[in-house]
Amino acid sequence: MSLAVIRDPDLKAARLKAGVAQAQTFEAGLLPDPRLAAGLGRGPEFTGFSLGVSENLKAFVVRPAVTAAARARGRQVDLAVLWQEQQAALSAGRLFIRIQQDEALKGVIERRRALLARQYQLDQADFQQSAAAIRKVSADLSVLSDADAQLRQLQLGADAARHELNYLLGLAPEARPTLEGADATRPQALPEERFKITLASLAAHRVDLQALRAGYESQEQRLRAAVRAQFPPLDAGLQWGEDAAEGKHTTGLTVGLGLPIFNGNRGRVAVERATRAALRAAYQARLDRAQNEADEIWQATNIMTEQLEQLRKQTSALKTIAHAAEQQFRSGGMDAGAYVGLETSLLQDEEESIRLDAKLDADHLALNALLGLPLVSAR
Repeated sequence: MSLAVIRDPDLKAARLKAGVAQAQTFEAGLLPDPRLAAGLGRGPEFTGFSLGVSENLKAFVVRPAVTAAARARGRQVDLAVLWQEQQAALSAGRLFIRIQQDEALKGVIERRRALLARQYQLDQADFQQSAAAIRKVSADLSVLSDADAQLRQLQLGADAARHELNYLLGLAPEARPTLEGADATRPQALPEERFKITLASLAAHRVDLQALRAGYESQEQRLRAAVRAQFPPLDAGLQWGEDAAEGKHTTGLTVGLGLPIFNGNRGRVAVERATRAALRAAYQARLDRAQNEADEIWQATNIMTEQLEQLRKQTSALKTIAHAAEQQFRSGGMDAGAYVGLETSLLQDEEESIRLDAKLDADHLALNALLGLPLVSAR
């Protein structure tokens, strides 16, 4: 999963966007350049000139809020990239579980297919031109075809999962990396007490919620800058010159003041205030949805854990019966069709256990991501 975080092409592009946000933060801290004005005039006896420099003082009033908004925006982008990294790791983990499941299912389905093929061969060898024999061989061929279809579908799904994982890992499409997993790194079930504590403090753990809060803070500063921008524009500067009529040097202070009569930046303030309210609503909606999804998945993992335990008990009992049935079949005391049917039921239970176990692992992984916890931890 860590390799996906490092090599995912989409994440590489996202990190470059974070660099743009840093440049925007730098830009927001810059003051406007001073203005330089010059003039030249010719009188009867003297040549006059004027030279002045001025600065927009309003920029100093707005600058603290603008720079604070840019810094908060930079934090939002960094947190958004971190959230994207976590999602890439989650996707890689799910694909890893999916590929392991498909490998295990392939073995079970191939064993079931071998049993069915053997049954078909036996019935075909005893085939006679009778309605009962035709029905029996036809039924054998039908279930054998179903097993072949399952294998084909499994192969297509495994190929798609491999290609998606290769993309996340930054590998060539034709690469076939060897995947190794250990039970020590499987996601663990959360105890109820820890789940409730983490759910109550979800906003402190979820990176995407932290990113939304940073965005809200940035918008708060943008609103503050818009309010401060309602102050009248004020330019102040110094001017030097020489009178063209009398040839006397002059020095003075210039001040320019805008009159906020028609606009007064009121429209911008209204837009920023409405945007802030929308961001607040979006944050609350994301928080509510995250809490609901986390609770739903946690409840589902508890249900699946009980189901898996019951299924394993059933499979264990069926294995005992199948072992006895095999001995009876080899000694000729059991019909081949009955034996194959029992073995097929056992393999179907094993297949269901594999699927349920993989779904449980994937949901534990998703629950950790929803709660902002490490995806896996050592047992």
